[in-house]
Amino acid sequence: MAGQVEALTSATGLISLLGEDERELQLYGLTQLNVVADRFWAEISDAISQIEVLYEDEAFPHRQLAALVASKIYFHLGEFDDALGFALGAGQLFNLADPSAYVQTVVNHAMDKYIELRAKADDEGGEAAVDTRLVAVVERMFERCFELKDYAQVVGIAIETRRLDVLERALVSGDTQALLAYVQRECIDLIGSIHVQSRVQELLFKVHMQFEAPDYEAVCLCLSKLNHPQRTAEILGGLAASESEDKVLGAYQIAFELEANATQEFTKAVVAALALDGERAAAVERIKSILRGDETRKLHLDFLFRNNKTDMNILNRTCKQLDARQSLAHNAMTFANAFMHAGTTVDNFLRANLEWLSRANSWSKFTATAALGVIHAGQLRHGFGLLQPYLPDDSTSVSPFSEGGAFFALGLIHAGHGSERAIGYLQEALVTYQGYNAEILQHGACLGLGAAGMGSGSVALAQALTSVLYTDSAVSGEAAGLALGMVMLGTNHEPTLKDMLLYAKETAHEKIIRALAVGVGLVVFGRKQEADPLIASLIDEEDPLLRLGAVHAITMAYCGTGDNGAIRRLLHLAVSDVKDDVRRAAVTSLGFVLLRSPEQVPRMVELLSESFNPHVRVGAALALGIACAGTGSKAAIAILEPMLKDTVDFVVEGASIALAFIMIQQNETFEPKVADVRKQFATILETKNAEGVAKFGAAISQGIIDAGGRNVTIGLTTGDGQLNARACAGMLLFTQFWYWFPLAHFLSLAFRPTALIAVNKDLNTPVIEVVCAARKQLFAYPPDIEQPVEKAPTKVATAVLSTTAKVRRTARREDSVPEGPASEPVSAGQDQAAAADEGSSMDVDDASGSGKTQPQPKRGRRPGQESFAVSNITRVLPFQEKSMRWPAGSRYVPVRQGRVSGVLVVRDTQPGEPEELIPSVLQEGPADGDGDDAAGDATVPPPEPFEYPFGDDATPPASS
Repeated sequence: MAGQVEALTSATGLISLLGEDERELQLYGLTQLNVVADRFWAEISDAISQIEVLYEDEAFPHRQLAALVASKIYFHLGEFDDALGFALGAGQLFNLADPSAYVQTVVNHAMDKYIELRAKADDEGGEAAVDTRLVAVVERMFERCFELKDYAQVVGIAIETRRLDVLERALVSGDTQALLAYVQRECIDLIGSIHVQSRVQELLFKVHMQFEAPDYEAVCLCLSKLNHPQRTAEILGGLAASESEDKVLGAYQIAFELEANATQEFTKAVVAALALDGERAAAVERIKSILRGDETRKLHLDFLFRNNKTDMNILNRTCKQLDARQSLAHNAMTFANAFMHAGTTVDNFLRANLEWLSRANSWSKFTATAALGVIHAGQLRHGFGLLQPYLPDDSTSVSPFSEGGAFFALGLIHAGHGSERAIGYLQEALVTYQGYNAEILQHGACLGLGAAGMGSGSVALAQALTSVLYTDSAVSGEAAGLALGMVMLGTNHEPTLKDMLLYAKETAHEKIIRALAVGVGLVVFGRKQEADPLIASLIDEEDPLLRLGAVHAITMAYCGTGDNGAIRRLLHLAVSDVKDDVRRAAVTSLGFVLLRSPEQVPRMVELLSESFNPHVRVGAALALGIACAGTGSKAAIAILEPMLKDTVDFVVEGASIALAFIMIQQNETFEPKVADVRKQFATILETKNAEGVAKFGAAISQGIIDAGGRNVTIGLTTGDGQLNARACAGMLLFTQFWYWFPLAHFLSLAFRPTALIAVNKDLNTPVIEVVCAARKQLFAYPPDIEQPVEKAPTKVATAVLSTTAKVRRTARREDSVPEGPASEPVSAGQDQAAAADEGSSMDVDDASGSGKTQPQPKRGRRPGQESFAVSNITRVLPFQEKSMRWPAGSRYVPVRQGRVSGVLVVRDTQPGEPEELIPSVLQEGPADGDGDDAAGDATVPPPEPFEYPFGDDATPPASS
């Protein structure tokens, strides 16, 4: 029978059977049509009405078979809704195990329909009115996955369909710990609804707590996402009070992870809720110190200062090539130096170039002083002392540009970890300095307050900034709008959003509107679908600056989610909006949304990088840089390299910055293109007729690619893969340098030290070595550029034409006795080498004039060492981690297994033996004052005092 069906050349005969009165003939016809439906669907489609009649005839005993045939025909016609409807009518005849395209497509469509209905009902707060037959198909799909033990697929489908009952069943059915980690790491941030995300976090917390020994690190991460500081404090306090040293050390590690992942608002609430507990008071104090950021900052300062590998030759060469009298060039050098020395506390370049520094004027002074905040970032304890020479005395302003820059620098030093003293001081400055002449000071104070209070969610700070905003000063109002977004980062605070949007529509200052557009995006960071009403309202505005707000809202709300809806919106704006600023920002934003899927971005923006519109091209460049930062992506480099020769200067600028992002912490061994790109930066700076904007981009790119003394990367996610809110906000603010240069300093918030820092129970750093099973050259620092050296005059080699050399060789062969130096015999090796080059080049005499060709030594390749030891407080690159392993039998064992980078708390397996500790390069010293600053870090030994001239309004001598 099967052979007869395969031999059919037409389905006409089978179709005719459907009109017969005999049920057996109709059954036969349907059975055979089901077999040949994929071949003859075009013919059968003409008889679809007959098949539907059979399905609708309740007296027909084979209605399900008719439904299955009809479903297949509608599938081939592209009518997937109808195909699904009839597939549901087919009941058990619709075989989910069939791997055919028909079954897979219909099942996917069924899942999409089910997800859509469940999401709609969930968002409206009601019960989903779903066809029971559709539910049956979905349930069968779940059961099949359970039978195959494909729990990861069940987890994904359960989250998408919002079936938390199925999710819980999957979590407890398989490897629970692994599945919990998978959901937290890979799935949570891809959930479009904050409401559902919270419900999933609550479920994860519930499942974790079912274990006899829960993973408290994962539990506290869940609690931080759910914003439960009190419960978190209880867990940390309980661990600190435990008799088990492992639990105490685990509490320290959890505190380090919370400091890196949670918001400032959350960590401060946990610190406030932690209570001292008798004998374990010391452990609790250490936890508080870690949560405040004091310990992490101290360790990072030590690491960055100890391992600083800044190539000063690059800075010195660039400084000579740029005209410091031009504001653009002076700013470029300021940023390059600040980025290269970010967090290292090293300001040697400033001390060695006082004449260059003195040429700063107006806002260049502001930027240059603010750069101290980037260089000394993390000096929480001594921030005021470092900036004292530049801060205004009492209420008197001597140099508003340098003093305003000092306010900004103070905020950058305390970025994301503002002490009460620093925030109070900056807040008071907003009140102290009023009027037109003080707007520069207010500008710096607002930016500093935004940086220090970032993510604090403080309503009091928001009210203070709103008061500055309402003065309607373009200068101070711009900074206030940005600072509002920073303080309320990710809070979705409705009163603040309402005030910002109303004022954006009332003010006539474009600078303020543009700043509020960025600020609105920061407020809705990570809010996903909750931000959709705001986005919809802004995207239809006539004012392009408000449409820019819609772009920033999409960028931040869906940052790192890869959401298809967000991508479609951005692409639509990128190709259809009439304003270049909107189009550029929309393309750039693709990099933020897809930063967790960098491999997708080159393919997506390749055509956009060739657009006729230069704003779209530069947006594509920045999107590549942001998404592929630190990856060394070859596909991205292939797109960006030709853009360095673009005819538009700001496209060259954007391509340079993007390449620096991508190649940060890459060397020639790992990525050969690094050397070429560095040379191209230098070439742009050396070219006299190159545009100033292109040179600006090349200069700051040199700073970015060697940022933090070549010891930091661009870290928009934490080591655990969680989104880093401060870093993402800093990157968005950096992109605004297009309009306002000082905002480039915010890039320092995205720098993440790439370090192995192991600490013991006392938070000291013991001597430890970890094994890296790879060639050391792969992870070596790039070599310093060669400094040109004046050489003493040497005798110029005499050029000898090849014809002359040939005559000489002939003469040597003919004469058996040498007659003088010119006819000296040549060795066989020399003769062969000369013969090989004969006729192709010019022979050159050696320096002695003897005419001899100097033999070259043979170079043999020595096999590289396949492993090497990495000591504590040393650079460990992101792509190096997979080659790292903790040595067997080591005295120290990390509390958290599987990690070989970041700050790791280790347990001493030989507690009775004396420890060998690594002495800190920092020195303890008195803090600036009382309060939070007093319980903090040490300081790098202060350099010798130097004068920091700023033209006519020079400040007193400074001691950094």
